[in-house]
Amino acid sequence: MALGLGNAVALPISNLKPSLKLSSSSFTKLLFSYSRPFSCINVSPPMPNRIPTLAVVRAFSSSSFRSCLEDTIKKTVAENPVVIYSKTWCFYSSEMKILFKKLGVDPLVFELDELGPQGPQLQKVLERITGQHTVPNVFIGGKRIGGCTDTLKLYRKGELEPLL
Repeated sequence: MALGLGNAVALPISNLKPSLKLSSSSFTKLLFSYSRPFSCINVSPPMPNRIPTLAVVRAFSSSSFRSCLEDTIKKTVAENPVVIYSKTWCFYSSEMKILFKKLGVDPLVFELDELGPQGPQLQKVLERITGQHTVPNVFIGGKRIGGCTDTLKLYRKGELEPLL
């Protein structure tokens, strides 16, 4: 049950189920399974003499949501050595995960098809940032490498490993 509080919504904490099982705390805090889009979710700490099962979450417009997602993507790729935006069923995404495993690299992988309604939203923001609407979308050292073809070209030329 949600209670309206101006531009905020109070939700029982049990309704805030992370969509991701990732070490990236910024995404885990940002993306929750809930029917309306949120951006920059702010959960207020429990206050004395208040019911501890409520969290206050600010709801924003979809443009604010995209802006926050863009900031979170940029922060995530900057803070992690290798990031792959992927889909579980995509052959090219699988090729990238296999390649990095072969190179002894454990990338941070976001499976967009497992993120519920946030997956397509994340993919749209990635397209706006990178100009690429397909997966995989590979980032190394905070910089976009490209898709499968671009990454394999670098690997075959011996230029990928020095970036790692």
